[in-house]
Amino acid sequence: MTVYTSARQFPHLAGKSDVEIRQLSRRAMDRHQGLIRAMRIRDVAIIFGMTTAGVLLGRFSDLSIGAILLLLGAVGSLLILCWNLVWVNQVLYKLTEREGAEATAR
Repeated sequence: MTVYTSARQFPHLAGKSDVEIRQLSRRAMDRHQGLIRAMRIRDVAIIFGMTTAGVLLGRFSDLSIGAILLLLGAVGSLLILCWNLVWVNQVLYKLTEREGAEATAR
């Protein structure tokens, strides 16, 4: 849930506490099950990649395999950073903005 607390940078969430931001985000995410599935798939892919890399390093201690895994790890880290950048600044921004507008309209 640390991604949600970084949402305090959004102007429409200014002055809200971390707890309020998390509650608002959870309510918004509960309405979009597809986004929850996307996050779970991302998490599974990360765990699978880490496990696979560990197994490959344990089995093959060859320098070429290590270099390939190092390169794949760098690419994987870049993909995760890009995902989080897009997730926070596009998806989460719009979700919390909509949910905040609906909450104030009630």
